[in-house]
Amino acid sequence: MLLKLLRPSGFKISFLITSAFACLFLWNYLNVGTGSFLGLLDKKIIDFILNSRGAVLQTTEIVIADIDTKSVDKYGRWPWGRDIMADLLRELEVHYQVKVFGYDVLFSEQDPNDVTAEKVLRRFYDKASRIKKGDAEFRKHLKDIRYNLSSEMNNDARFGAELSKWDNIVQGYIMFGSGERVQHLSSEQLDAAAALIENSEITIIQGSNHLTYAPIFEAAAIEPNIAALTSPNALSGFFNTVPDPEDGTIRRVHLVWKYKDKYLPSLDLQVLRVYYGKPPIRMKVNEGGIEAIYLGEKEILTNSDGSIMINYQGPSFTFPHYSVADIIERKIPKQALKGKVVLLGASEVGVFDLRTTPVGVDFPGVEVHANLLDNILKDEYFIRSDFVEFLTLLLILFLGLLMGIFLPRLSALPGVLFALILLSSYTGANYWFMKETNSWASFVYVLGTILCNWFAIILYQYFGEEKDKRFIKGAFQQYMSPEVIDQLVQDPSLLQLGGEKKELTAFFSDVQGFSTISEALTPEELVELLNEYLTAMTDIIMKYGGTVDKFEGDAIIAFFGAPVSYSDHAERACLASLEMQEKLVEMRKTWREEGRHELYVRIGLNTGEMVVGNMGSAYRMDYTMMGDAVNLAARLEGVNKEYKTFTMFSEFTYAQVKDRIAVRELDMIRVVGKNEPVRIYEILGTKDKVSQNNRAAYQYFQKGLDLYRAQNWPESRKHFAHCNRMLEGDGASQIFFDRCKDFQMKPPTGDWDGVFQMTNK
Repeated sequence: MLLKLLRPSGFKISFLITSAFACLFLWNYLNVGTGSFLGLLDKKIIDFILNSRGAVLQTTEIVIADIDTKSVDKYGRWPWGRDIMADLLRELEVHYQVKVFGYDVLFSEQDPNDVTAEKVLRRFYDKASRIKKGDAEFRKHLKDIRYNLSSEMNNDARFGAELSKWDNIVQGYIMFGSGERVQHLSSEQLDAAAALIENSEITIIQGSNHLTYAPIFEAAAIEPNIAALTSPNALSGFFNTVPDPEDGTIRRVHLVWKYKDKYLPSLDLQVLRVYYGKPPIRMKVNEGGIEAIYLGEKEILTNSDGSIMINYQGPSFTFPHYSVADIIERKIPKQALKGKVVLLGASEVGVFDLRTTPVGVDFPGVEVHANLLDNILKDEYFIRSDFVEFLTLLLILFLGLLMGIFLPRLSALPGVLFALILLSSYTGANYWFMKETNSWASFVYVLGTILCNWFAIILYQYFGEEKDKRFIKGAFQQYMSPEVIDQLVQDPSLLQLGGEKKELTAFFSDVQGFSTISEALTPEELVELLNEYLTAMTDIIMKYGGTVDKFEGDAIIAFFGAPVSYSDHAERACLASLEMQEKLVEMRKTWREEGRHELYVRIGLNTGEMVVGNMGSAYRMDYTMMGDAVNLAARLEGVNKEYKTFTMFSEFTYAQVKDRIAVRELDMIRVVGKNEPVRIYEILGTKDKVSQNNRAAYQYFQKGLDLYRAQNWPESRKHFAHCNRMLEGDGASQIFFDRCKDFQMKPPTGDWDGVFQMTNK
């Protein structure tokens, strides 16, 4: 009993693989580890989807005041003097009348221009005072000048005054995740910095008792703007972005960080708060962490750590970027900025605010925030809920076990089709789900479960059935074609007697005057010549996907379209026939040089429904074809003799190749044993290879044929004679010339329908 349980089977292998993928998924979802390779692949698939769809942004409330190369060339290296910042703010507020202005930049130091101006004035005052040392009135006047100039050149004071005028501003600051970069600062200095943003704390928290276990990022220090540039009317928010640790790509932005016992909002959250009229921020927390953040009636669903995965709307510069220099100089149309949310940030490389994102590297950091704000305003950000994660786990188990139940019962080809249907169906359904809901089940874990199950079961079946395959090859390879052998290996049930009705193109060829040639050769010479000929012709048939049915002496019988089906089997047969005749031209040249007999070959083709399959007995069978359409192809090979042609096909083949193959209509005939007439054609070549001279000659032939059927024998003879001269002894035109001559002497009876009755096979 134990041995039976331990014996491998397709279902048991599938069960083990499916269980392994389910455990890996749970491991990654529960964050037991620090990330996983499969989890990273899942992210990369979403990255690929975002990249491949290109820019999808149509309308937006978010625009960017860009610290770009043009502005740096005008105002110098960043950071600029605060007088420029004051000018920018005044233009945006007074002239452009923006709705919200957010700073994705930090002013953490005094304007260096202010410091330099103070030093120059002090040196000038000291020097001038020494020159007029005893003149009290002069010293007083000089002191007043120094005071007034210092006041006028205090850019920080000027910018700070401008900031204090407006209540639609959101200032940015930085959170430090560790204390290493600020270990030189005292606790008093750290507290003083944090006090500058004390009005930004989130105080309304629903479920605050769960905060102890919430996986919220925690900061060790805060670096805000200097006090002179901290407006009492402005809100403040951190603008940190945290890349994924696996590959350094920014896919999500956190809306909340913790500092000591305070929960602080991001720049994006504060910008939205101003946009919605400054409602208080309310945060909802459950056992797993942050569930949602509310701004009045606006609900923002977040991950448990307070982050949102960004649905990037396109590559860099998808959002409108306006140069700061152009804004200050009012070169931007007023309507482009009026009533909009404007973010100040940098795309200039030298400012070093470029990020790696799913939609490209060197992506402006300010545009990351623009994407997030646009997502939230339109409710288009990505959401991975617990329900979707649970659905992913169920799909892994269901589809994996489904493979284990059905795949071992299927042969190779149906098994591949079954796996492909599952893969394509799941991928398409999940992609649709992503477009409709901005959420998705895992691609990698589910698709990986399907693929690994398929591969493992196929390997098990392959090695388990190898003996049967070797037996089939050894038993049948000597008298069946390789294509049929391969099909039998994949599906041994085909060894049963029987056939199927399919549309195929039958091929018959025969060497002209072979009996005479064989009488002139020794048996050894005949075998050598025949093998050389048959090998060359067979290689060409195989090249075009044909199946050689059999050899009957010098005759070759083949068909196109089975066992491997081709929709263009008629064209393949024609191309193979043309290449065979071209090859024979080369071979005849060699045979002529060697003093050997030259072979000319007649070919007949016909397309139609035939029965193809294993014919014979239970002990000796052959994969062959039969039917009226096969017989017609055999008859047409012989009809070549009547018209002095070498490659001929029926109207049924012509109907499928007329757009590609150039032909000459030869006649309407009744073959032996058939009452229905059939139109026959000579194959001339592909349409791009027939010369202009030959085209003209064949037009004469066609005109002669029309006149022949109209019983205009004298005019018909003229056209056939002209064609014969142009083609230098064309056999078919000579045949019709002679017929017209005979009919002119002895006209046909009144019931003559223009159809030529064949009298031999």
